[in-house]
Amino acid sequence: MQSQISTAELNECLPALHRFALQLTRNQDRASDLVQDSVERALRKSHLFDGANLRSWLFTICRRVFLNQIRSEKTRGITVEMDDAPQSRLASAQTQEQIMHYNDVVEAFERLPLNDKVILSLVVIEGMKYEEAATVLDVPVGTVRSRLSRARSRLMTMVEGENLETEGTPLAAVV
Repeated sequence: MQSQISTAELNECLPALHRFALQLTRNQDRASDLVQDSVERALRKSHLFDGANLRSWLFTICRRVFLNQIRSEKTRGITVEMDDAPQSRLASAQTQEQIMHYNDVVEAFERLPLNDKVILSLVVIEGMKYEEAATVLDVPVGTVRSRLSRARSRLMTMVEGENLETEGTPLAAVV
């Protein structure tokens, strides 16, 4: 049995359909798009409507369209406008401990010998490959590797040494 969908009945169901879509998507724009896609599908498939309960039929279509969108987003990935992205996902707040550790590393780096600063800057900070750093410094690749290893060790020792001094200070010495 083929049934026609009247415009009046369809318009009557739209507010409830939009509320339902909003519950599914939790986003006003996506909900509007979902309602539009659902109504479009309902009109294309109106020959399948049995005439019993238009609202229920539209909700079923809306739910299925939503699930299909989720499935396609999983394979394709979700695109989010930068303005709509939650700030917590764009950057993480640094803890006080992380900031203090960063400051310790910067201070230790500044106290390193110039050769150590140069090799760490080229490879670690600038991201050069060992071969590129060797070309810039006009030294063999093995020399870059050994200098880098020593520079990293010195930096780690200096940073850990500061932390040990800070943590190891007896309470009586502070008073």
